[in-house]
Amino acid sequence: MKKTLVAVAAVVATTGAFAEAVISGGVDYGYVKSTTGSTVSNIMAGDTNQFNNLAVSASEDLGNGMMAKAKYDLGIGYTEGAGAGYTRESWVGLSGPFGDLSLGRQYTPIFLAATVDPIGLPAKSVGQEGLVAVFLTGTGGAGTTRDVRANSSFSYTTPAFSGIKLNVFNAMSGVQNTATVGYTSAYGVSYAADALSLNYVRQTTDLEGISNFHADNIAGTSTFNAGSGDTVRSMLAASYDAGFAKFVFINGEASNSDLKVSTNYFAIGFPVPGTNLSLAASVNSSTVTDETTAANDATVTGAMLKANYAFSKRTNVYMIYGQDKSNNGDGLDTARTTTTTTFGLSHTF
Repeated sequence: MKKTLVAVAAVVATTGAFAEAVISGGVDYGYVKSTTGSTVSNIMAGDTNQFNNLAVSASEDLGNGMMAKAKYDLGIGYTEGAGAGYTRESWVGLSGPFGDLSLGRQYTPIFLAATVDPIGLPAKSVGQEGLVAVFLTGTGGAGTTRDVRANSSFSYTTPAFSGIKLNVFNAMSGVQNTATVGYTSAYGVSYAADALSLNYVRQTTDLEGISNFHADNIAGTSTFNAGSGDTVRSMLAASYDAGFAKFVFINGEASNSDLKVSTNYFAIGFPVPGTNLSLAASVNSSTVTDETTAANDATVTGAMLKANYAFSKRTNVYMIYGQDKSNNGDGLDTARTTTTTTFGLSHTF
């Protein structure tokens, strides 16, 4: 939660004024039991309910309705060594009557479209395998990453006209944390009025692959198909807040010359009246179509249940149960069921 205003240790010499910034972040850890067939894993992990991060954001009123802003968001790893810390976001921008523009390392529009999910990305992927596969990119192995942020990017969103906004996004380098994978470009249109919101995004990236469903959740391996052309991702996300509950539908697709992943995802989240408890559930049905080898086609169905108890606005204890049933997910004529049960504690500030 962005609640703490602090004076940054930098003084503007000509005015004696302090620059103000907002510091926010979160710490999240949980116990995770994962089962695939006869293989059982018991681990302690972070990022099971929310990102472990430390962020600084700042803004300045420039007058005439214009505002300057900036944000730096550092992901805090829960293990030592590589990946223990990395930049999630680092951008600077302007907003005003002309709209909103920002430059730097930013979340991609297709990932932002999925944040309406009441289960909460980045919840562990079991139970969301089909949805997560739309974001996964790379060449396989430990270096893979979700297509959730892009380096050297430009984003512009128009002012709202009768609830409608347009967005354009372009990045001269790709989404990998350590390597350039080519350009990323996107456009989108969103609509918001009262309880209803709609968002459509189409995103194109070159020099990256598409993930098949996890062959084995314990090992965390995936099959990637680079294809001979651009990778195109699209997403339609709709949400309706009825007051007593929030309903979400997401249709996502990723395709190139070799592979196509498509998913339909439904979710609901609601507070339990008279308590500090909230509940959420999701189901999804997804397919992979191998354009070169039909025998590699695969399907997966998934479901998640989540219970969250709020000790306060900042401190929560939670339980998440997820299950994926995949068929032929490793390119072999096999079926797997993977389940995870997570108990965790999170605090935001």
